[in-house]
Amino acid sequence: MSPRALIAWLRFLSWPALRHQAGRQALALLAIALGVALSYGVHLLNGAALAEFGSAAASLNGQPDLVLRAPGGTVQEDAYAQIAGLPEVAQASPVLGGQAQALDAKGQPFNVTVIGLDMLQAGPINPDLLPRLASPLDGLDPGRVFPNAALLRRLGPAGAEGQVLRLRAASPDSGQVQNLDLRIGPSSPDGGPPRAVLDIAAAQVLFGRLGQLERVDLRLAPGVSPSEWLARQRLPAGLSATPPADESARLGRLTQAYRVNLGVLSLMALFTGSFLVFAVISLSVAQRLPQWALLGVLGMSARERSALVLLEGLLLGLLGSALGLLLGWQLAGLGLRVLGSDLGLAAISGVRPALQFSAAQLPAALLFGGLGLVVSLLSAWLPARSVQRMPVAQVLKGLGQRLSEGPPVWLGPALLLLGLGLALLPPISWPAALAGVPVAAYAAMLAVLAGGMACVPALLRLSLGLLAWSRPGASLLLLRERARDQAGEASRALAGVLVALSLSVAMLVMVGSFRDSLNQWLSQMLPADLYLRSALRGSAGQQAPLPPALVEAIRGSAQLRDIRLQRSQQVWLDGMPAGADPLDLQARELDEQSLPLAGALAPAPAGQTRLTPIYINEALRDAQGLRPGRTVQLRLQPGGPPLPVFVRGVWRDYARQSGAVLMPLAAYRAWSGDLRVTELYLWLPPGADPKATGEALRALAAEPQDLEVAAVAELRKLSLQIFDRSFAVTVWLQAVALAIGLFGIAAAASAQALARRREFGLLLHLGFTRADVLRLLGLEAVLLCGVGAIAGLALGLGLSAVLIWVVNPQSFHWSMDMSLPGWRLAALLAAVFVAGVLASLLAGYRAVAQQAVQAVKEDW
Repeated sequence: MSPRALIAWLRFLSWPALRHQAGRQALALLAIALGVALSYGVHLLNGAALAEFGSAAASLNGQPDLVLRAPGGTVQEDAYAQIAGLPEVAQASPVLGGQAQALDAKGQPFNVTVIGLDMLQAGPINPDLLPRLASPLDGLDPGRVFPNAALLRRLGPAGAEGQVLRLRAASPDSGQVQNLDLRIGPSSPDGGPPRAVLDIAAAQVLFGRLGQLERVDLRLAPGVSPSEWLARQRLPAGLSATPPADESARLGRLTQAYRVNLGVLSLMALFTGSFLVFAVISLSVAQRLPQWALLGVLGMSARERSALVLLEGLLLGLLGSALGLLLGWQLAGLGLRVLGSDLGLAAISGVRPALQFSAAQLPAALLFGGLGLVVSLLSAWLPARSVQRMPVAQVLKGLGQRLSEGPPVWLGPALLLLGLGLALLPPISWPAALAGVPVAAYAAMLAVLAGGMACVPALLRLSLGLLAWSRPGASLLLLRERARDQAGEASRALAGVLVALSLSVAMLVMVGSFRDSLNQWLSQMLPADLYLRSALRGSAGQQAPLPPALVEAIRGSAQLRDIRLQRSQQVWLDGMPAGADPLDLQARELDEQSLPLAGALAPAPAGQTRLTPIYINEALRDAQGLRPGRTVQLRLQPGGPPLPVFVRGVWRDYARQSGAVLMPLAAYRAWSGDLRVTELYLWLPPGADPKATGEALRALAAEPQDLEVAAVAELRKLSLQIFDRSFAVTVWLQAVALAIGLFGIAAAASAQALARRREFGLLLHLGFTRADVLRLLGLEAVLLCGVGAIAGLALGLGLSAVLIWVVNPQSFHWSMDMSLPGWRLAALLAAVFVAGVLASLLAGYRAVAQQAVQAVKEDW
């Protein structure tokens, strides 16, 4: 048939019939649109945040050809003078950055990113940071500060040009606080979070780093290759020059696991919606079986009938995908305003991107729109195949047909075993874009879902044994024969809600297990009553140490029962790749029995009992392939004196996805000679008021605002609130998927009830009342939904095991203990069971609402 003839058939045959099914067709359209919208909207949110962060990072870091750094993070000014005098160096821009504290319009302290620059050298490299000045020499005034728009908003009226801004920062060596009063100058065009640009000499005074720099940005002469220039130069000892880091790519790697998992979850609604679309198209085909048979008798070939059904599915997919893309754009805009671009991910908090359509977004739009189209076509394929193969003469006689046979009995167990095997595979390392992504684990979950659905017919037949104890009757006899003969069709009716229920159970168990493990981890890592640290940050944003006099004053306080010290620092591990980020070190007074350990402790290697024990987190274990008992060497800076240590154990670290080390404070001090303290853990006497004690401790500081004192109970509450916010979007995705699955049950039940009109009419002729037929439908619905609930629970628990023991460790390097939220699981299963039974009853009510004669007259 030519395309023109096919379109004519669509217009004159399909459209009038589909118009009478407007409600169901709109429901299928909505299922596709919601699935596409959720997945496309999440993609837009994450893409907008990464793009905006990359733009902000490029604005902050500028566009140098090379960045000169020292291993310990400090470049001396005399080295800068040597570099600036090297041949073919067009600009050498010194930079010193850090965190300072200011007071907002309400008098509350907040952190400000401070960037110290040489305005004359930074112009060509960092144009987005420099204010518009009447004279370039105005930027060399060490008594002026140039805030960006975000900082001016926080300052309010006090941010007017000419006003005085006081910045406070701490010395990285002693922790002593330095105040610096600066006159506010013209604003910087920087559009990021609160930042202030000032002359580098003022930044050195503020951070107590006279004669020191953080880095030097180099711009070479035009036409000079950075790699060739480096090969020709001999840099001062201890310095290295590398191309500027791609911060956007770094953040992309850091957030990849979160974004991939959220993206896969957002596809759940589209996957579940495919079963609803299949049910709606099957119902539409079932209602028009006499029409299809008559068209076959009148000359329409089987292939033409199939093509017409597929064309209907194609149009449904095109409309649903187009609507989904538009809705996804609106959802992404709403998400930016309500949830923020990070959807709960703190790594990109503070970024305020705006959606702007560009040609670069077309491939993603085509991909997600294509997914909706593929779902619609696949959903129409089986009904189209059944129309193609149907015996037209038999259908015209009213004898009906069976759409298809059920899956073979061996398929379900085989798929479940395949899923188990895939779950045991490690994450892939190629291609680079998917490195570390648990692709095999996701494939395992898909195989488990497919295997569970394939096992439903066998489960239905097995469940008939539960009816043997009941008194035999006509309804039960019909129920048994129906379940035995039509188990394949029943499993297809149940597929949508089974997938949604199992995924919801899996997410409920995983999120509940994660939350319980996080709560226990907080109790183990924060065992005290109060947690105290400096509210100030030093250069490079590192935690400022507490002044020794303050630590001694707190030690002598009569309001405390016990006190423990901690020093947070950065260290390097031998064997780390060149240019890798340093590890976070927490040197504290350890009680290893209270640590959140992931596995058993290892004794010191034979003959090396004097080695210092360390405890590594799971991210470091996986990145470096370390195991308990292994000996390694730590360094305070690359090339510095080593400390031989051995890995005593591995601990759970839900605070970071990067490497971290715990070690005894006494061992750290003996190695480094560093006696500074950055955090204090404080225990109170029984009955003491944490809030009053915190205020008294703040009063011991030079300024109360210099200290952060938090009750551990408050920290736990805040952490759990952040956790709940991070997973809030998953609740909505689960609700959408469950709703779509329940509508799928209703549509599938309607299709089956419609195909059984003659059966119901015959039962009414044989003496059944309408209530008896509805009771039969109710028993079938109870059996079907009961089996579905049990199968959904079993599949969900299996999927949750894959999420907890495979996906999370491979994606985030976090292990956890499985815990079952019994009451919430019971409530979920009961709600789905009741809703499924009611949906089936309502769908079947119309099929028995007509008179018996009308129901069977087509057989006369």
